[in-house]
Amino acid sequence: MISKSAIEISNVNKSFGSKKILNDLLMTIKSSERYVLLGSNGSGKTTLAKLLTTLHVPDKGKILLNGNDSIKDAEHIRSFIGYVGHNSLLYGDLSAYDNLRFFSNFYPKFDFEKQFDYLSHLLNLSHLINQKVNKLSHGERKRVSIMKAMITNPSILIMDEPDAGLDSNSLDNLRNSFFPDLVSRNITVFMTTHNTELAISIASVIGILHQGQIGFETRVANQFLEIIKKYKSMDTNQS
Repeated sequence: MISKSAIEISNVNKSFGSKKILNDLLMTIKSSERYVLLGSNGSGKTTLAKLLTTLHVPDKGKILLNGNDSIKDAEHIRSFIGYVGHNSLLYGDLSAYDNLRFFSNFYPKFDFEKQFDYLSHLLNLSHLINQKVNKLSHGERKRVSIMKAMITNPSILIMDEPDAGLDSNSLDNLRNSFFPDLVSRNITVFMTTHNTELAISIASVIGILHQGQIGFETRVANQFLEIIKKYKSMDTNQS
């Protein structure tokens, strides 16, 4: 059986001023895949993530998510994706519970309490749900951000360096509990990171963004170490 595509990116270009970030980018992510994108700082990983969330629009080319056009169908796309960015976008003077209850008001009706209880246990936050966000550690706030992205049970999850600055306990939680849960529920994941160990442990596909295009990509697990070597070599040459 051929898996349908969750994300299709066709000849996408994106520039900011005179600086070209993405150059005729082509990418396909099949439904239920976990696509981990590596790339040096400034390679365009965050730009691509924001294009997938409809926060940016391409200068040229087309992006489809579950068959929906990222420009024409932007509002509908936002109803079935989750996004974890560099900033938490949480209200510091509200508790984790109150933050998520507030944001849930922007979505169609769903069983909030059931999802909240499930995610707070999965992300090991049950004991912190009533604390104000500004009292939480960086790793705890990031996990609340992940809860926010997942609260409506999206079919596609977009994560831009969710591991940045996390302590070892939070990383272990993502690796050993959160991502296996996504696999069990067939959620499609697009994630950027610099953490090659995390990439290998969770990915079903690894790609490298280089000079505005996908320079290397593999879906073969026993080729992951080779593509990591290419990434480290490219990253060293650019630094």
